[in-house]
Amino acid sequence: MPLFDDRALGALERGMDAMWLKQQVSSHNIANVETPGFKAKKVEFKDVLRETEQGVERIAKPMVEEDAATQARPDGNNVQVEKEELELWKAYSQYSALTMRMSGKLTTLRYVINNTGK
Repeated sequence: MPLFDDRALGALERGMDAMWLKQQVSSHNIANVETPGFKAKKVEFKDVLRETEQGVERIAKPMVEEDAATQARPDGNNVQVEKEELELWKAYSQYSALTMRMSGKLTTLRYVINNTGK
């Protein structure tokens, strides 16, 4: 059994990847707030949650989709800066929490390695 073949570490890694993707998408949307015709993107987790609920072992990935729920301005752009900033902050907070949890698991592993056999 490999040392890092831990489902919890894998779940933390995938969660961090998803939050990183959300940060990138929100940053991209904010950067294009003045681009005429630009359609905001969003990260969807529906398939991930559905497959997890059904017990599917396949690793589903979040999908980036165009945000069709937001009304466009006269220039065709539908980016709402306040909404994107809030999404960016939420993704950053969740990423930070996952990072702290990952660090805690690795600290525990380091402690066990250093204190085994003494």
